[in-house]
Amino acid sequence: MATDIQQEITRVLTEFAATKFSAQVLTVVGPMQEGSSYRWRIVSNRYREVTVMASIKKALFGKPALSSIEVYGLGETVTLKPNVQDLQDYLDKAELLSLR
Repeated sequence: MATDIQQEITRVLTEFAATKFSAQVLTVVGPMQEGSSYRWRIVSNRYREVTVMASIKKALFGKPALSSIEVYGLGETVTLKPNVQDLQDYLDKAELLSLR
């Protein structure tokens, strides 16, 4: 997957975490490669962990491209279209779930 897409997803998740609480409470970890996917986590000691998985598909004669984005930990698991703008739109409406 292109490094610029990884950086863009990391930026969106960091902005989401910063708007929800202070940097001392929410931390973005990743991206970590897992097979043909990349995983980011937003970890906290006060809120349920949020995981974002970006899957890639490898074309036979082309470069790898984003095929889907899945978000876990903000209620029901959501599969989004393979673009960063859909992720940002979803996170703009999302709320963190408390551990209590």
